Amino acid sequence: MAATKQNQGSTRRAIARRNGSYGGQARAARHPAAQLSEWSSRGGKTVLKKYGTEYFKQIRRHRKSYPRPSITVGQTSPRVIAGRANGRLGGLARARKHDSADLTLWARMGGTATRDRHGADFYSKIRKYRTHYGKGYLTRKTKERLKSQIQSAIEQANRKFS
Repeated sequence: MAATKQNQGSTRRAIARRNGSYGGQARAARHPAAQLSEWSSRGGKTVLKKYGTEYFKQIRRHRKSYPRPSITVGQTSPRVIAGRANGRLGGLARARKHDSADLTLWARMGGTATRDRHGADFYSKIRKYRTHYGKGYLTRKTKERLKSQIQSAIEQANRKFS
């Protein structure tokens, strides 16, 4: 008797899964848009009443997929966002396990292999397609320009106070 109840339950679950994939569309066909909107906002209103506005601010702080202003086509897939987060965690774990000399060696070997495979022009080509630079990103030319500006400012200050 226990086996038949278990089979009935699994059959019901299979039917529910099959019908559930059409559930939202069927519900939308049966009810007007205003009623659907009201039902969807109930959960948010309940959370707002229970936790307050600070809860939503806190959730926004932990959000990981802010769209970049330069990218307007489509949206970043949740799978891609999770992959980036997992990759970052994997890199941090690797950094904890190995010393900096090993990490530097592996990075140099990867860069050398890429240069051998694609050529030295590869890096200048991919830099042209960049739409976003990280905070504090400096190129070699920028560093040289800043260094010369600082040196000239120091020389002027020395002349002024001498």
